Amino acid sequence: MNEDRASDVDRRAAHWVARLDGRPLDDAERDAFRDWLEADPDHRLAFEEAHSAWRSLDLLRRDPGPLRALARPGRRKPVGRAGMAGVIALLALGLLALRYQIGDPWIALAADWRTAPGQMRQVTLDDGSLVDLGPDSAIAVHFSAEARRVTLLAGDAFFQAAPRAGAERRPFVVEAGQGTTTALGTQFLVEGREDGARVTAVEHRIEIAFDTPERGDERVVLSPGTAVEYDLSHGLGPVDAADLDEATAWRKGLLVFDSVPLEDVVRKLNRYRRGRIVIANAQLAQRKVSGVFATGDLDGVIRTITAELGASASSLPPLVTVLY
Repeated sequence: MNEDRASDVDRRAAHWVARLDGRPLDDAERDAFRDWLEADPDHRLAFEEAHSAWRSLDLLRRDPGPLRALARPGRRKPVGRAGMAGVIALLALGLLALRYQIGDPWIALAADWRTAPGQMRQVTLDDGSLVDLGPDSAIAVHFSAEARRVTLLAGDAFFQAAPRAGAERRPFVVEAGQGTTTALGTQFLVEGREDGARVTAVEHRIEIAFDTPERGDERVVLSPGTAVEYDLSHGLGPVDAADLDEATAWRKGLLVFDSVPLEDVVRKLNRYRRGRIVIANAQLAQRKVSGVFATGDLDGVIRTITAELGASASSLPPLVTVLY
């Protein structure tokens, strides 16, 4: 591409990265974005470069802080394509600083409902079903004449499915991590995990199905108070007893950990704050944490955990806290 056209394409790519950070796109915007991506292979390449440049600044993307000043416009100079990624990163920083939430652009494109870090919300679906979204979570809704399908794109969601009764005969199905949960009753919790999910039955029964080329179609029916995990590496795991109060404590503003590795605790805490917590010591990451913590006092949570583990914490507010 010539220099002028490259600049135009890169600016448009940065615009879409910024736009996807905001409210979910409407149908016209989704069509416009897809049309732009498919119009020229260079468009998708430019978008990927803009997205990659922004994600490479992961520690800063929750709150750019003093870097906001870098986005102020100045006198334009010709910029070669080799240096365009840096320009895109600065432009994205300036645009995204105007938003209250930063998220994965692909999730933003697909989501019908989502929450920011630390935010929770209840959504009423068209059939009357209720969904409580945990922090930093997202769902896409696909209702058809054959089924009521919801995809958990990220995070945790508590479902209260409207029953199949009267004129409503369609099954209620939640997809997460290449597995599906079908409501045979009403209430259940789906927690997104890497390459999979953990599903807990709360009221009545649910059926979980997980299909992989190696293991084929695996299925299990859960009764209230039981849970199962699945992922690509291990398939459908064993059914185990679940503490329902512990599993749903986040709906009451609490986090409950019972001998949980610190790395898993930190992964959960990072969904409640815009800054990031990182662990600098691999052995520390495997230390176990137990306790009940209020999500409204995350600084207190960090102080308590580090004191119990004999660890230390250093912060660069509001960007990052390092545990070591």
